[in-house]
Amino acid sequence: MQHETVNARRREFFNERAEQWLDMWYKNEESGDYSRYDREFKRLLDLADLKPGAAVLDLGCGSGVMVPYILDRIGPDGTLQEVDYAEQMIEVNRRLHDDPRVTFTVAGVDELDVPAGSVDAAFCFSCFPHLHDKAGALQVLQKALKPDGKVVVVHFNSAEEINDHHRKHECVMHDYLPAEPEMRGLLTQTGFTVEQFIDEAGFYYVQARRSQGA
Repeated sequence: MQHETVNARRREFFNERAEQWLDMWYKNEESGDYSRYDREFKRLLDLADLKPGAAVLDLGCGSGVMVPYILDRIGPDGTLQEVDYAEQMIEVNRRLHDDPRVTFTVAGVDELDVPAGSVDAAFCFSCFPHLHDKAGALQVLQKALKPDGKVVVVHFNSAEEINDHHRKHECVMHDYLPAEPEMRGLLTQTGFTVEQFIDEAGFYYVQARRSQGA
């Protein structure tokens, strides 16, 4: 019951801010567009190495800041599924990104219904700390991935920076981003092989491949 209450408050927090989310965090004050983190997005997508035609899952997508960057990489034959449990985030996302390659789903990771072995890459951008059952979430994504599929967990802050920021806000004060030893353990126990691990000021990037036979 306590978890359900916290989860409801967290969902309300994100729903209330959905209309302003991109302006709050991603707006470039000089240009007026949402290019504030262009360099960081280029870096993470260069590392992720998405191929044209890829099927991509964007978990905890919010109002869709990653959508144009991913679509640019997957080309006209790729697909992108935007997933968030905050319905207002999905509503804003849908309004901003009218593209036949994109589908929208309101669901928590534990409610996610994705065909097994259908996804090339699953992104958890700026959402992993908010997943209550992190191992369970990784297991869901592992099943959704193709045999050579990968999961990417990324933030534009280090784990220390993210956790310090969350501690200052009651709604998310217990939502944490694992440091390297714990994160590696979570990925290994849920059937992944870690390929990249970067945890530095301004950039946290973990890429793991679905383990052979998992």
